[in-house]
Amino acid sequence: MSSSEIQDLLRQGIEAARSGDRAQARDLLQQVVDQDEKNEKGWFWLASVVESEEERRVCLNNVLHINPNNEKARQAMDAIEAKARKKANAEEVAPGITRGALTLIVGGGVLVIIVIVVAFAAIVISNNNAAAAARAEDTRVASERTITAATATQGALNVTQTFEALATDTPAVTATSDRPTLPPTWTTVPTATGIPTAAPLAPVSGLNGFIGGYSGRDVLNNGYLSVGYYNLNQGGTFIPINTQYGRDVSFTPNGQRLVYARYDQLTFSSVLETVNVNGTNAESIDISSAGVPIINPLQPRYSDNGQLIAFVARSTGTTFQLFVYDLLDNSMRQITNDTSEYSFPDVSPDGSRIAVIRDDVNSATPGADIVIIDITSGGQVPLTNDKGAYIESMPRWLDSDNIVYSVAASTDPENYDLFYRPANGGGTSLPFTREPGSERYPVVSPDGQHIAFASNRTGDWDIYIYTIATNSIAQLTQSPELDYPTDWWQP
Repeated sequence: MSSSEIQDLLRQGIEAARSGDRAQARDLLQQVVDQDEKNEKGWFWLASVVESEEERRVCLNNVLHINPNNEKARQAMDAIEAKARKKANAEEVAPGITRGALTLIVGGGVLVIIVIVVAFAAIVISNNNAAAAARAEDTRVASERTITAATATQGALNVTQTFEALATDTPAVTATSDRPTLPPTWTTVPTATGIPTAAPLAPVSGLNGFIGGYSGRDVLNNGYLSVGYYNLNQGGTFIPINTQYGRDVSFTPNGQRLVYARYDQLTFSSVLETVNVNGTNAESIDISSAGVPIINPLQPRYSDNGQLIAFVARSTGTTFQLFVYDLLDNSMRQITNDTSEYSFPDVSPDGSRIAVIRDDVNSATPGADIVIIDITSGGQVPLTNDKGAYIESMPRWLDSDNIVYSVAASTDPENYDLFYRPANGGGTSLPFTREPGSERYPVVSPDGQHIAFASNRTGDWDIYIYTIATNSIAQLTQSPELDYPTDWWQP
């Protein structure tokens, strides 16, 4: 089946899902993923029409294997996990005692239930051998239920471990009021194959400094990898900063410390953590000073003066909003508070504005565009306004006047290229790249002469360096690992 035929099936499947014809949508979308197992959008929409939570989990896991940075899929997966935890905690393991009262969540989602409370209660209040025996039996039942729960949880984590991560970060559609709820007969997940493409390019030479990023395989099945930096003085060797899993690395201006979103296995969420580049002196950022509940902070970015950290997180609503943390007084401020979804913030060189993706998921005309937000006033100026025609992502300030970003046509969502346009909203977008595969995660060098980015043109996600002056591209990494750049520091 040709690519155009697959795209037509995908379009028909999405239309059927939106119209409420879930059976037709399942049939069409199943054909899409059968023909193209790396179709991120197909898996995501299939998740909206399957018949069970477990089937939906499998679909979303496949989306995240293909693209660990799909925030919409991450949110949907978080909701499933939260619902499962709530249900597990509400179960009674003994009369009047819920599982939540006895459960301690540890490493990687494995549940270890401490039944001492039940046993102790049995000892304290028992007045005869019959009562003691009854309490002991309750304890045994609680333990057996615990083992069952732990086994089920581990099984859920391993459902799609064999599905190989290959990724194109198509911003997935967030659930809205007009979107049908779940419901298919399930089909086994196919094994992903590599993307046939171009031969490796010449290696990078003559550059120095560190490119922050994350690398490896998605062993936790949640989009988090080993965080660290690629040493340009050592041929781009990846140096992990510690044993933690995370994403979204950003350097301080002096290159001595970095901030990243670290995965917290106790809460199944993320925390913001700063750490020295050698992995020492790790400190979590206290986000409670915002005055509103904040959960799952992601995509932190230092300002060029090192005073601010911009990031996105969920607060009182269901969508990700924009926040700023001031390191001078350790204060937090919420910049946006609406029904849109914000992602990939980047502070302007003068520290007064933030370029960010705004996805109007709850609008009558949904679509993701780049907006420029004034930090002081919160006022927004649209940089793009094409809604569903194009999928913009990951804006980065090329300099004070221009933005570089990744974009794909909605008719070809697996083919991203790097573009730039003036930050004042004028002019026409001009491409930096027109290459096979997808070009994602643009990172501008401090001197403004180079752009690092990730591409899957050879079948794996590797890092490349684009030199603006010569209009040339060299290859930094060449490995079977997933390699994503997120920041660049030069001495």
